[in-house]
Amino acid sequence: MKNIYLLGFMGAGKNSAGRRLAGKTGLAFKDTDAEVKKASDLSAADIISKRGLKAFRRLEDSVLKDVSRADNQVVAMGGGVTLTKKRGFLTRTGVTVYLACSERELLKRLAEAPGSRPLLGTDPEKRPALISRLLKSRRPYYERAYIQINVSFLTPAQTAAKIEAAVKKHDKNFFKARYKDR
Repeated sequence: MKNIYLLGFMGAGKNSAGRRLAGKTGLAFKDTDAEVKKASDLSAADIISKRGLKAFRRLEDSVLKDVSRADNQVVAMGGGVTLTKKRGFLTRTGVTVYLACSERELLKRLAEAPGSRPLLGTDPEKRPALISRLLKSRRPYYERAYIQINVSFLTPAQTAAKIEAAVKKHDKNFFKARYKDR
């Protein structure tokens, strides 16, 4: 069995839906941001502020490559992970799923955790423009994912169910071996 790679903008629900999907299917769950923290003893925000965004992206790339060596995982990738250079090994080791979310919904979701997103800064007045700009630059890469799901009005449980159904449609045998073990 391969991996399910969840990508999308921060706040799209990659972690919450990914954990639910992993729990439901018996797959392991990995969050690349948590793995970066484990590897460096620093949060993403701390790495970015102390070492810069490029250093964070290099560490994130390394962590993602390490994570992709294992199978049977749901992997929530950081919002800035794009599929340009990484696309080849991700598609060889699993299926990519883009959790698309409207700007309005992202703004609402991200307002619930102010300060936890270093790329959005601390000024709430500037967030809409920053989200719009970042999403516009990332969307072409997100849309290269094999599966795309609009999650703007879905709960994490609904999102997990949609991901599972879409992956089954993509590969009807994807979960079979895992379910036999349960």
